[in-house]
Amino acid sequence: MDLIQPMEPILEDRIVTGDEWIHQIKWDGIRGITYIEAGKIHLFTKKGRERTAYYPELESLKNLFKGDQAILDGELIVLDESDKPSFEDILKRERIKTDKNLKYYTTKYPIKYVVFDLLALNGNDIRKQPLNVRKELLVNQLEQDDTIAITDDFKDGNKLMALMKDRGWEGIVSKKINSYYSPGKSHHDWIKTKIYKKILTVVGGIRWKNGVPSSLLLGVFRNQKLSYVGKVNAVFKEGDLVLLNDYLVHLQQKHSPFVDNVDNKGVIWLKPILTCWVQFMEWTSDFKLRHPKILGFSTLKPQKADGTEWVL
Repeated sequence: MDLIQPMEPILEDRIVTGDEWIHQIKWDGIRGITYIEAGKIHLFTKKGRERTAYYPELESLKNLFKGDQAILDGELIVLDESDKPSFEDILKRERIKTDKNLKYYTTKYPIKYVVFDLLALNGNDIRKQPLNVRKELLVNQLEQDDTIAITDDFKDGNKLMALMKDRGWEGIVSKKINSYYSPGKSHHDWIKTKIYKKILTVVGGIRWKNGVPSSLLLGVFRNQKLSYVGKVNAVFKEGDLVLLNDYLVHLQQKHSPFVDNVDNKGVIWLKPILTCWVQFMEWTSDFKLRHPKILGFSTLKPQKADGTEWVL
C-alpha cells in the first residue's frame, strides 16, 4: 500500500475572500488518512503511523461507503461535554496499549471522524480533480452516522471565523474550489487562519544565558500538580524585568516545582507563586504551548492557573 502524503494548509493571519474560496471549520484533532479496499479499513496518521486498531469505530465505514475502494482524508476528534472538540481527549486515544485500554477509551472518549476530502475512488486516483468535484463525489459515495461526518462548506469566511471565536474553537481552513490535492505545503490553495488564545501560567523556572534570562519555564495546575507546558522567550517590558529581578531573591528554590522531568541546564528554579499571561496558538501533541508569547505578569494567585483558555 502506497501511503499518500497529506496536503497541509498554509498558516496566514488574513481571511481570504472571493467566490473561488470555500471555508471549513478547522477541527482540533488528529489527521487521519483512511484506506478502504476489499472490505478492509486501514487508518494512518499524518506522519504515516498506522492507527487502525486504535479506532475500531471506523469499521462502520464499510457499511457507509457505497463504492469498492476509496482513500479518505479527515480529522479524528473527540467532543467534550459541551460538544467542543478536545485535543487533550483525542490524545488520550493515542495511549491505547491493551484490549482493556481500548474498551475503556472507546467508551469514555468516543471519536468522530470528520471527512473533508476524497483522494481515490474505485481504483482511480482523483487528486488531480478539482476540490469541488472531489467533494461532490464524497457526498454521493459516503453516508453519515453518529461517528462518520462530512465537513460543511461555508461561503463567508469572516462569519465562520466569528462563529469559531464565539465558540472558542480553533479557527478555519479556506480552500480554493478548483484546487488539486497537492502533498505537503508546496501550494497556495489551502489557507488556515487560527484563533489566538491566552492562558494564565505559573513561572516555575528561568533559564539564563550569558548572564541574562533567556526563557521562562511555565506550568499549569492539573489535578493539583504543576505540569510543565513549555518555555517562552524572555522578552520583557522594562517594568516586568524589574519586577522579575525583585521576585528572584524571594522565589528561588533548589528543586524543580514541576511534576514532569524538565531539563535543568542553566535553570534557576522558582517557588510556584509568580503568574503570567501567555498568548499561544494551540497545544502540541505532548501538551506544550505552541508559539507562546508573554503578555505580562499577573497578580492572580497560582491556583488560578488551571489550564482555562481565553480567546483573544
